[in-house]
Amino acid sequence: MKEEIKKYYNDLAKDYDIERFSNSYGQYIHKQEDEILKKYLNENETEFNLDIACGTGRFLKYADYGIDMSEEMVKVSQNKYPLKKISIEDAEALSFQDSFFDNVFSFHLFMHLKINDLKKILCEVNRVLKKGGYFIFDIPSEKRRKLTGFKHTTWHGGNQISVNLLKELSNSEWELVSFYGVAFFPIHLLPKKLRKIIVRFDSFMCQSFFKEYSSHLIFILRKK
Repeated sequence: MKEEIKKYYNDLAKDYDIERFSNSYGQYIHKQEDEILKKYLNENETEFNLDIACGTGRFLKYADYGIDMSEEMVKVSQNKYPLKKISIEDAEALSFQDSFFDNVFSFHLFMHLKINDLKKILCEVNRVLKKGGYFIFDIPSEKRRKLTGFKHTTWHGGNQISVNLLKELSNSEWELVSFYGVAFFPIHLLPKKLRKIIVRFDSFMCQSFFKEYSSHLIFILRKK
């Protein structure tokens, strides 16, 4: 499966930013994710932050280190950020020393992997993260998919999780600080004229009691 994922993103790398984040939906998703990162990370304190699956460098303003398994994605991000330390690596076997990083984050990765892969990466991130450091990542909501009857037959976006399951996986090594919803409504399917009207209500629902029913969840873990 890893080879399929790598090939998919190698082929997409040159057009990734335009295809995924130049439209109104992509811009909305990016803004939501960026607002959450701002709550926990400082753009002026990035020396020992790591972006796993950094892709084309969408969030490398928050980290001096970035890794990705796609060679072509790494080339794009290196061209954007020539002073950053960006390399080709597998998140399940990081080359960094124990307790090397202050914070680690990853977006749009775990949705493609299996739960066992998530468990392995959680362990590896815990190893390279300093005590008290944050691990911030997103993944589709299991509750949302059960509610809508969504079924995925391929690896692309095929993984999901519930808050309770994440608590089980993180056990005694992590503290779940908080979690946030992203995209409560299918804004990308609405007419463009209606999107601006819905965005505020969407943001409200993503932070409400119903946030676990958002399309994606962003988890904030802290290493104990």
